Amino acid sequence: MSKDTGQLSLFETFKTSNATVTELRVGIFAPITQITATSAIQKAFIEAGRVRKVETAWGSVQIKGNILTQIHRDVIDAIFSTATYSETTSKGNIALFFSGYEVQEFLGRKSKTNNTWLKKKLDQIKTTNVEFTDKTGNTHDFNLTDSGGYSVKKDSFVIVFTEGYMNFFQKQVSVNYKNEMKKLMDVGDALIKAMIRFFFTHANGMSIELINLLDVLGYPTNIPASLKKARRVVREHTLELEEFGITVDLKRWMFKYKKLTSVTHNIPANKKISNKKG
Repeated sequence: MSKDTGQLSLFETFKTSNATVTELRVGIFAPITQITATSAIQKAFIEAGRVRKVETAWGSVQIKGNILTQIHRDVIDAIFSTATYSETTSKGNIALFFSGYEVQEFLGRKSKTNNTWLKKKLDQIKTTNVEFTDKTGNTHDFNLTDSGGYSVKKDSFVIVFTEGYMNFFQKQVSVNYKNEMKKLMDVGDALIKAMIRFFFTHANGMSIELINLLDVLGYPTNIPASLKKARRVVREHTLELEEFGITVDLKRWMFKYKKLTSVTHNIPANKKISNKKG
């Protein structure tokens, strides 16, 4: 704990959290599993010069260079869940050491030794820039990680989080859903995963209409076929959503979340969690 504020230090927060509330609320990680040339999200990304833009009630975000998907978020979550060692570097950055085998096993992948696949995902995360502007005009511009590799001494992979991301992380409410992580990895649809992660960011119960929820996640609601698909996916996963405290009124297309006690939040000094609908 910090002696001055009584708040968790950044290093302690990294140990007890696996994401910021903001990054899961503003659509940084697209509600898809993979990129296809015909997808609406990919087409908009290319037309905007390889920039993905999402506007929400909490601010606007631009993701540049790559589209980060729920798979990239899964990889980050798996690293937080399986990391065997963490340390502060000489520059003050935080490094996490992890086993490639354990990460892929945690993800439920058929092959647990496809480090080429894992390195590709880590490289895509490293080369993606995020520019977030909140409703008061404050801007954060960062890449999540800036280096990585393999440590012979510790016989494990390592990723190092950037100073920009750590500054962002330290100023945000953070969320710990590690106790629900393994069950979350078993969810087979990316849109449902993105929805669950969004609800995890709320410290209290909340309700939201489907169309507003899709907008928050950066899902293309202006395309009738996409909206029809989203409704079908929700219908098919209502029971799975209920396992995470989320019920759906299919007549009104209204979602209601009852906060899980297993999900906790770390609040920076002078910061309150907003449950504002988006």
